[in-house]
Amino acid sequence: MSLTWSRSAMPSKPSSKRTMKAQAMNLTPEVIRQHGAEEVEDLRTRIVLWKEDFLTQAPAGGGPEYFFLCKDFTAEIDEYLYPYVRRMIETDHLTKEEASEFMDFCYRQVLELAEHLGIEETPY
Repeated sequence: MSLTWSRSAMPSKPSSKRTMKAQAMNLTPEVIRQHGAEEVEDLRTRIVLWKEDFLTQAPAGGGPEYFFLCKDFTAEIDEYLYPYVRRMIETDHLTKEEASEFMDFCYRQVLELAEHLGIEETPY
């Protein structure tokens, strides 16, 4: 990954302490959902930055020898984003439908990378 954005810049996971703090602050479900929506928009921007970084690592139409980039991109989504999104559901920041839509967006980015590389095999 380039220095444009790194995994270390991922926000910390929402914790039960945050949930308790939100309750203590009397945050309404609407406010919590709004925070979730804002976070998802930030994550969308970051996943696009990840894709752009992967795009710089291989030429257009690079072929199957660059398939590892699709696998790496998928692995990063699975390792870093999926658990975070799952936790956002648990803390009522996202609905299951919103989370599913976001994860679909993430995996579409992998498909766009594969298309750029001229790879027809599904990378995940």
